[in-house]
Amino acid sequence: MSVFLLVTVAALFVLLFLVFRKRLSEYKILIEKLSDMLGEKDVPPLYLFERLKKYVDNLKETISRVEVSRDNFLTILNSLSEPIFILDREGKITFLNEIARELVQDRINPEGRPYYEIFEDYYISEMVEETIKSEEPQEGTLVTYVGNEKKYFHVKVIPVELKSGDKIFVILFHDVTKERKLDEMRREFIATVSHELRTPLTSIHGYAETLLEDDLENKELVKRFLKIIEEESARMTRLINDLLDLEKMEESEVNFEMKDVDLCEVMEYVYKIIQPIAEENEVDLVVECEDVVVRGNKERLIQMLLNLVDNAVKYTSLKEKGEKKVWVRAYDTPDWVVLEVEDTGPGIPKEAQSRIFEKFYRVDKARSRKMGGTGLGLTIVKTIVDKHGGRIEVESEINQGTVMRVLLPKRR
Repeated sequence: MSVFLLVTVAALFVLLFLVFRKRLSEYKILIEKLSDMLGEKDVPPLYLFERLKKYVDNLKETISRVEVSRDNFLTILNSLSEPIFILDREGKITFLNEIARELVQDRINPEGRPYYEIFEDYYISEMVEETIKSEEPQEGTLVTYVGNEKKYFHVKVIPVELKSGDKIFVILFHDVTKERKLDEMRREFIATVSHELRTPLTSIHGYAETLLEDDLENKELVKRFLKIIEEESARMTRLINDLLDLEKMEESEVNFEMKDVDLCEVMEYVYKIIQPIAEENEVDLVVECEDVVVRGNKERLIQMLLNLVDNAVKYTSLKEKGEKKVWVRAYDTPDWVVLEVEDTGPGIPKEAQSRIFEKFYRVDKARSRKMGGTGLGLTIVKTIVDKHGGRIEVESEINQGTVMRVLLPKRR
């Protein structure tokens, strides 16, 4: 029994020795690897482990900084107002910012999917494909709808080589909708101005040519031709003056000189100018004014009211039947000072009411030109109201007349 016990104990000692020797060998290998990794030779193991702990701590700190930098970078990309897509070498989407999700209608899980499954527009897919093949930047213009809004984008596809040697592709969408609309408005404006100037110029040229080439003995006819030339010249002058005046007022840095203005004085001044015209056209012009004062520019307020009352009288005079009357009112409300021009004229169609303040917009072009309008009167009115911090409202029904209501801020 004792012999068996001795043999068992001896066997255990041998086994323990073998295990210890193996662990010692592994420990020595570990120490050698740590020495090589840390660049330290012939130093105590405890020192190596301290260095390793410091190394691991530095590594954790570096990883943390990288994660913060990455999060900051993603935050910056997501805060941009321009859509951005990042594709890997195979053309799969690895990142898109928040605004880009709106562009692709927030389709399910766009990350990891090929570009041609995301971009419905073939032109964009063609640009990306060409960039991946040639590794050369491509650019072009995309017209698409975001929701119900038509949008124009200048698109760039750019290959980027990373420090790791890997290649990615960045797609940038620059929203040029505003610029395109402004350009369209500019072209339309130039075309309209050219037309508005060409019409009286053609008339002036035609009548002047007749006067020069023909031996006109009829003095009444000559007088009539000269009258037309004078009227067309005056219309051109008004048009040019209105354009220059509007341009000056629309400059954002130009502000009106504001003072306390008695609206009753403004209305009285306008009444004296328009009353003879109203009387001549059999229109009853009525002024109703409370004692109201606003903070404003008197000359511009007169100009605004003249335009409104002149329009009301001219259009009301066209009525063949019924009452021909124009009211001009000013009164106080708790929030606004209200200046109102009401007429019994032909009225404005509903579909035109939102457009009457646009440059050169006319409900009835032929009739407006016949009455000598430039198509800028109501645009000037709205610009003056805007500069005063107010707003203008329109109420109108066909054959029931029109109310133009100007709301001006009360004095502080």
